[in-house]
Amino acid sequence: MEKLFGGKMALGDLHGALSLYLHERDSEIVLWSVKLWSLAAYFLILSTIHWLRVLRQKPLLAPYAEVPLAELNRTGAIGFMSVFLLPLRLGEFVRPLLLTREGTTPAGGVPFGASLASVALERVLDGLLVSALLFAVLVGVPAATIERFPQVQIGAWAALGVFGGALVALSCTFLAREWTVQTTRRVVGKIAPGLADKLIALLTAFVDGLKLLQSPWHVAQFLGLTFVYWAIHGIGIYTIAHGFNIDIPMNGAYAMVACVVVGMMIPNSPGNVGSFWYFLLLPVGLWGVRSDTPTAIAFGLGVWLMQTLQIVTFGVWGSWADGRAHRRA
Repeated sequence: MEKLFGGKMALGDLHGALSLYLHERDSEIVLWSVKLWSLAAYFLILSTIHWLRVLRQKPLLAPYAEVPLAELNRTGAIGFMSVFLLPLRLGEFVRPLLLTREGTTPAGGVPFGASLASVALERVLDGLLVSALLFAVLVGVPAATIERFPQVQIGAWAALGVFGGALVALSCTFLAREWTVQTTRRVVGKIAPGLADKLIALLTAFVDGLKLLQSPWHVAQFLGLTFVYWAIHGIGIYTIAHGFNIDIPMNGAYAMVACVVVGMMIPNSPGNVGSFWYFLLLPVGLWGVRSDTPTAIAFGLGVWLMQTLQIVTFGVWGSWADGRAHRRA
């Protein structure tokens, strides 16, 4: 066979497919192909997911401030892009910082600590729901098959432990507010009194941001939107997988979604390069799909590329719109 770069890229006129061919001496082998309609459909699904991510911020912030949807859309677009592109999850701080300028509170914007608490709660509840989802899809997989891929089950238990522990920690911080403040003052105040005062101010605002836990209605709103958000996410992965001719069931698509979220708990490289498609393809062996074939690799790269395109496109627009809005103000 010739080397991979000896192949050619071709547009299939009859099927609307992008394909990569590798030439043998007397024939051609199709390494992979993708139906172009599936890429367009997946981009539309990702755009819908963006709006759901924006909308579900409202019940998180509602107990503390009323932030207009336009401002949530701008800050969300910038924040989502930052989380995706910046290493070590540093982008998680961008949205809370942007929200300090927005909202109708006496101080003008949403306090940083309260906004940070809403993001932390969002991540924890997301993690718990996705961990439960991963356990749910594994129920239908034979035990002998799961034993051949133990890393998937280990990841599910690890995610449940991490996110469950984080929820307990947040709840204890909220319920034991005075004890937490006094402990911070006693421990940090002996070393740096000024720093202790600043930490206590941030901690107080953070705990205030957890007041969502006192509102079952807002929690129900957030969880309802989150359920729809992840349900559509799985449909998107299923759609683009079949566009790459990967025959995987719907529960396999949800397993891929869950594994990506679990994998993203680990601090990653900029743009999640490498780790994204590794965790995306991690569970496909449970359904008899090899993760090291050209088709599977092209699918992993395709999903990552489409998500990057959508997030960056919306993020760049958000940055432009945000700057324009604040120049007018």
